[in-house]
Amino acid sequence: MSLVKERQELEDEFASLFEEVPVPLAYGASAFSHPSWPVLPAEDPKRAHMIRWGLIPHWADSREKAKKLRNMTANARLETAWKLPSFRASIGPRRCLVVADGFYEPHRYGNASYPFFIYRRDRRPFALGGLYDRWRDPVEGIRYATFSVITVPAAGVVEKVHNEKLRMPALIPPEAYQVWLDPAAGRKQIEDAARSFAVEDLCAHPVGPMLYQKGRKEGGAWLQELYQYGIPAVDYLLS
Repeated sequence: MSLVKERQELEDEFASLFEEVPVPLAYGASAFSHPSWPVLPAEDPKRAHMIRWGLIPHWADSREKAKKLRNMTANARLETAWKLPSFRASIGPRRCLVVADGFYEPHRYGNASYPFFIYRRDRRPFALGGLYDRWRDPVEGIRYATFSVITVPAAGVVEKVHNEKLRMPALIPPEAYQVWLDPAAGRKQIEDAARSFAVEDLCAHPVGPMLYQKGRKEGGAWLQELYQYGIPAVDYLLS
């Protein structure tokens, strides 16, 4: 996931304060490094809160369980979030908007995966649908907020790119923010909001294999630059 927009642009786009957000934040953050990320939670959507990616449900009763669970909850499928213990308490009252300006998906070709950067055609920031929970550390007694990104079946350009798992984050358009953040919204309203983004507004291109480099902790603009592999089926996938 990426967020390199300036604070003023984010505040204008979301009509919320981003004073706690260190921008630019990241050109290519992995969920498995559990970065702190700006979200607009249902209870306070006018201010961006920096919380950890990888949801720890409130009922986790040990640090060991919390650590194990957060490595399994970077994403939550919309279709099953209502049933799974890690998500069902949050999908109703504790939804949030996860702020980003791009995300990455792998394209499978032959025996290898090639990363693609996916972003809005107009390059504006956007919101991913998310849910969050608060967990109390039984040793320190401190409460931590964490989140997951909701996913839906891939569509449009993402369906062509993410051709193995055929999934994508749920992108929430501005006209659906209010519904998505409303704790009283019904399941159908929530599911409709999660599928209402105009996917034709997205575009994508391949980026360098360094994105997948093991142990990579930092990255720059090169993580979003067009990279050609010399493989027509990859380089011109979206032509």
